[in-house]
Amino acid sequence: MKKVMNNLARTPKAKILVVDDEESLREICREALTETGYEVREAKNGREALEILRKERDIDIVLSDLNMPEMDGMSLIDYIKRHNLDVELVVMTGFGTIETAVEVMKKGALDYIPKPFYLNHLLVKIESALKRRKEKKQRERLDKLVQILKLNKELNAKLEMSALLNEFLFHVERTFDPDGTVIFLKNGKDFHPARVRGLFKKQVAMLRRIKDITLYLILKDFKSLLYIPGKIENEDLRVRGLLDGISHQLLLSPLISKGGVLGCVCLVRELDKMGFNDDDMQLLTVFASQTAAIIENAQLYGRVLEMNREVIRSLAKAVEAKDSYTKGHSDQVAYYSVKLGRSLGLTSEELDELHWSGIVHDVGKIGIPDDILNKPGKLTDEEFEIMKRHPVIGREILSQIESLKDIMPIIYHHHERIDGRGYPEHIKGDSIPFLSKVISVVDAYDAMTSDRAYRRAMDPKKAVSILESGSGTQWEPDLVDTWIHILEREKKI
Repeated sequence: MKKVMNNLARTPKAKILVVDDEESLREICREALTETGYEVREAKNGREALEILRKERDIDIVLSDLNMPEMDGMSLIDYIKRHNLDVELVVMTGFGTIETAVEVMKKGALDYIPKPFYLNHLLVKIESALKRRKEKKQRERLDKLVQILKLNKELNAKLEMSALLNEFLFHVERTFDPDGTVIFLKNGKDFHPARVRGLFKKQVAMLRRIKDITLYLILKDFKSLLYIPGKIENEDLRVRGLLDGISHQLLLSPLISKGGVLGCVCLVRELDKMGFNDDDMQLLTVFASQTAAIIENAQLYGRVLEMNREVIRSLAKAVEAKDSYTKGHSDQVAYYSVKLGRSLGLTSEELDELHWSGIVHDVGKIGIPDDILNKPGKLTDEEFEIMKRHPVIGREILSQIESLKDIMPIIYHHHERIDGRGYPEHIKGDSIPFLSKVISVVDAYDAMTSDRAYRRAMDPKKAVSILESGSGTQWEPDLVDTWIHILEREKKI
């Protein structure tokens, strides 16, 4: 028990709602969870639990009994799933059967624990639920990156304003599932609603109020606004009475381009539904930023292409932010690749492909859990299998950008080996794209000569020795020889 408590104490703080009509059990759970480092809320039935969930939208786990007065656990689960509340459910009950366990899991519970239980068993269940929640959040972040790239791709194909707005509206509604959406566009000194959907069509007074808020916020040079009545307030708006009478959640982001503010997008959601959060605000801001730029530059392909590349640079930086030891690695691989490519006499188009391949060759690591990327010791076989997925994830991300499709095979195969023992396809020899082989050599060299979480940087001479020993099996011999010649010429070894 003590060992479990000590291990869990290192878990990042989370908020847990304990729901049970037995006060003594709630007290036992509260003491154990609080001692472990969790923040705990209590409710004696499902109805009280819902009141807490409406007020506190940062609950991570609901630990609930099933048999309770007023509103039982099954009804609570139904409500949470029907309204898509962002919490994980762990069910506990003294009336446990296999049939009950299957039923609650089908309804959406993450786990199940029968009463009576040992506290260490409960704590392990909570730790497991939090780990799975973290993994789900990581997948959601990856999904959002893909959504950004899909939006970018689709909008780039639309050169007419009406088509652009319709495409933007489609992605916004599919991503955020609002009850109402309005897009304001600047018309002289005023803003007119270019697109109005859902709840805003029925509530004209609210639409006028949102327009007033938009005009005021734009004058204040705002970046975005998240408003949830009773939870998140904007003092300036409240003092001016612009939020009076608004009982819905609001999410607003301006459409800002290099030329200034083009308009604003606003989403509204009923108060009893899953709350908008900071992640939503950041994602909508990115959506709005990309849309504004494309509206302004739709016919200027060069600028659009550069914007795509800036997104890719951002993705590469996001990967490096997950692992401080790899900071600068992508830029270095790009630099080394072009240097090797020039020595090989490659064309300017091939050198350009090498450069961008180097920048994004590890972009798929955005989908690899941090505890694997930053593990100080050797990866287990299971962990290494997860790590080996990063070329696949990278291909999925880059496939959303038309202008980068030519480099997808390079990225996808940069961990293949000449002898066929690489990944992800285990192809060998001439089946491996030539530019993938180039990336593979310099990627390995830079990785070996840089600090990593699991080791210090190698001496360049030792790294060269490893390249030589793998020449003909892991790497193309001619490429290894050329790279070593470059290092010797520049007196790096």
